[in-house]
Amino acid sequence: MESLFDLGTVRLTIPAWQMALYIGIIAFYMIWGRIKCCLLTTFAFALYWGYYLFSPDFLQVAHGNPSAESAYFGFGMALVAFNLIALFYEER
Repeated sequence: MESLFDLGTVRLTIPAWQMALYIGIIAFYMIWGRIKCCLLTTFAFALYWGYYLFSPDFLQVAHGNPSAESAYFGFGMALVAFNLIALFYEER
C-alpha cells in the first residue's frame, strides 16, 4: 500500500515564474487563435523542462561526455524543426 500512496507525492521543481511565462504565452496565443504556436510553445517548454529537471541524471549517465549533451540539443532542435515544418506546412 505504501507504493500506491507514493504515486500521489510527485514533486516537480519547475520555478513558478517559468510556469507563469508558459501560461501567459499559451493564453496569448489562444486568445489570438494561434493553435499551432501553442503546440510549438508546449513542445519547446517540455524539451526545456525535461532537460532542466533531469540534467543531473542525464549528465551522470553520460559520464560528462560533451557529445552526449550535444546530441541531446541537436535532436531537440531537429524535433522542433520537424514540428515547425509539420505545423506550418499547408498543402493547397
